[in-house]
Amino acid sequence: MGKFSGYGGDMEASNDRRPPLPVARLWPWLVALAAVLIAFLSLGHLWWIPAQAALNVNEGWNAGQAVRALGAGPLYPDPNALIANNYPPLSFFVVGAIGWLSGDMIIAGRIVALLAQIANGMAVFLIVRRLSDRNWAMLGAMIFAAYSVTLLRNYVAINDPQWLGQAAMSWAVVMLMPRNGGERISVGATIAAAAMVVAGVLVKHNLVAFPAAITVWLWFHDRRALQIWIVTGLVIGGAAIATVFAIWGVTIFTDVLSPARSYSVARMAAKGGPLLLLMLPVVLAIRPIASAWKRDGRLALPILLLAISVPLGIVQRSGSGVDVNAFFEAIVALSIAVPVGCALRSRVPYHWLGLAALPALCLVPVAAAKTVADLTGREEAVRDARPFIAAIAKARGPVACDDQAICYWAGRQSAIDFFSVKQRLLQKEAAALVPTLARSHFALIQMRSENPGWQENLLIPTIRAHYRTVFIANSNELLVPKPQG
Repeated sequence: MGKFSGYGGDMEASNDRRPPLPVARLWPWLVALAAVLIAFLSLGHLWWIPAQAALNVNEGWNAGQAVRALGAGPLYPDPNALIANNYPPLSFFVVGAIGWLSGDMIIAGRIVALLAQIANGMAVFLIVRRLSDRNWAMLGAMIFAAYSVTLLRNYVAINDPQWLGQAAMSWAVVMLMPRNGGERISVGATIAAAAMVVAGVLVKHNLVAFPAAITVWLWFHDRRALQIWIVTGLVIGGAAIATVFAIWGVTIFTDVLSPARSYSVARMAAKGGPLLLLMLPVVLAIRPIASAWKRDGRLALPILLLAISVPLGIVQRSGSGVDVNAFFEAIVALSIAVPVGCALRSRVPYHWLGLAALPALCLVPVAAAKTVADLTGREEAVRDARPFIAAIAKARGPVACDDQAICYWAGRQSAIDFFSVKQRLLQKEAAALVPTLARSHFALIQMRSENPGWQENLLIPTIRAHYRTVFIANSNELLVPKPQG
């Protein structure tokens, strides 16, 4: 890869900034090894892209929303309905359009998510490149890729909008990052970045760390750009709010902003606490960045991104059903801050790089085992899904799918959103469900046998009280109404 240079990207590397001789010799091999390992760990999900079997229960849910976005039902149903949508609309139209052209919403969503994840890696590279040099930028992209295929591997190429929304946020930072410390942010770049942020929020509304960090940074770095940022954001954001209100009325705000979801401090500690361990190398990077940002205000942004995204990610992880996608912003921020902090040191601290990679390295065995399982288990999963898809397709009357991908590939829409109803039952908001099930409203129900958290609410016991199992295979079952009387 050549020599590592220091801060700015245009400074000649001094001898004390060159890698120690053993590292210099090994560095190209280490980079090649890391690239091969990252490529292998991504193969499992890439192998599943064309498969008609869901990698995640969210895939079918998102496909169902994309179908409704194209007119096959209400995208934002009444809050008392047995289906729900707590996501903003933009991703459903993007995936819906591509899925309509390609013929499969889930496969289209997987491809969109993969491209968005790659776009985030490119954004990390460009941001670090503007704050250091090409070699450190490559390292930042590799740190991002390493965490993407280990900690965040469940979101590699799955039909989920989080990476698409995050890509909009990451590229907003690219647009706002001047190429040198003395350059002012242009009006056009500020307007474009504000538009990207609004688009990102219209994809996923929990992506607030980057917009907040940018706003604080502009307050200190460029007041003129801050004024343009705020005015543009208000204008574009206001137009977006007016548009969605004109289409869906107040229902969209009720569905998206106040969904039924339980939160737990214990869950936050158990699921969110590990994120703090990932930030240990960042603590070491803060000092050189903090000592240098007075001469280059651009350097304050990586620290602000971390300071807001880490606690926000931990808090969001306390919500029921919230997965590691709550950590996307923090991982992007980490991938920027660590190489920039290293580049600012008078001597390259290679032990930092080891610390930065250590959590990802610890996850490699688990990720490798899951990759092998994905590579060897795809055809079996597709084969196992076929009888459920066929049965749902032939059912005469309304159907319900715990895994909504089954309903989607059967050409049907699920009449129950299992997760939403579970959460509403926890809050005692779904009393209407019991008589609906008692009347044998559904001709066929597909349900996971080992349904997580069923003890916490009445959904599964209520279904079993009125429906009987007629087919079961691989932790999935089909249920029909019990005979009356």
